Amino acid sequence: MASPTAPLGGSTPSGRVLGPALDRIIKNAAWRKHSALVAAAKSALDLLSSSSYHSPDPTSPNPSPLLGLPVAAAAASLHALILALESASPKVADPALDCVAKLLYHRLLLGDLGEAADDSPASKLLAAVLSCGALNDDAMELATLRVLLAAARCPSIAIRGDGLGQMLKTCYNIYLSSSSGANQMCAKLALAQVLVIVFARVEVDSMDVRVPTVSIADMMDVSDHRLNDSGIVQVAQGFINDAMEGSDVPEPGTPVAMAEVDEKDDEGMSKIREDGLALFKNLCKLSMKFSTPDNPEDQVLLRGKVLSLELLKMVVDNAGPFWRINEKYDHNCSCFTYMHF
Repeated sequence: MASPTAPLGGSTPSGRVLGPALDRIIKNAAWRKHSALVAAAKSALDLLSSSSYHSPDPTSPNPSPLLGLPVAAAAASLHALILALESASPKVADPALDCVAKLLYHRLLLGDLGEAADDSPASKLLAAVLSCGALNDDAMELATLRVLLAAARCPSIAIRGDGLGQMLKTCYNIYLSSSSGANQMCAKLALAQVLVIVFARVEVDSMDVRVPTVSIADMMDVSDHRLNDSGIVQVAQGFINDAMEGSDVPEPGTPVAMAEVDEKDDEGMSKIREDGLALFKNLCKLSMKFSTPDNPEDQVLLRGKVLSLELLKMVVDNAGPFWRINEKYDHNCSCFTYMHF
């Protein structure tokens, strides 16, 4: 364990975030029920306290997923966080979610994650975060949404393919099934904000972008009276404002001027643009779900379809030059417009 004069978790940037979180997890855990978790967290703390700063090596076939940490310490730390998130105990999962949000906010989590065949610790961490949205706990739902927004904003990671689709599904499920009207509206705004971020990156083909914070005034659905309460509106807008705090100020090194649209052919589309296209197709699929014969007036399905159409319209209305010059994007946009309008 760390000495009394050393910071908990060691002196690396990642360790300073992980140390206090792992300590909270150990204190909040039920030692008999969560014995494996406690052992994993203690082991991770020992590795963190003995780790010095390691410069990232982009040429390594197995790079560390946490800035400044050797691979072993990073893997042990993420394993402990994953166990905490998978515990189904809000008391244990809460400090883990808070820790992941801080790692993302400070750009300490690195790499591509979320592909279907990816079993890396970072991808497993994303899956564990998503599982917390299904705990039927109001606080856990908001904490999950907060992490997903941080993940969408963070330019040091890229959530790919299936992972991006699972993020979308998690926000949808919270919107459709949460017992809290405020959480439903927060999920709706989170979905809109993630889409704004993803398609801003599509336009400039870069992870580092400036985006506006979505406004609840642009997302109101007059047919859903539960979501039009003034108290709910205030809570939801405050949530998204806090999650996006500072988003209108470019980070050091972030280009302020818009990059020129890359006119590469469709076959040469970057991963950023391929992921954006896949996300648009997922939204289209959600908007085309049909009710079953035994439940032709499924209200949950109807609300999901309405939300999908709202979000798709927002994306299409705000589409930039790239959508017009790229055949794949233009075709999918045209198909959506033809089917629904």
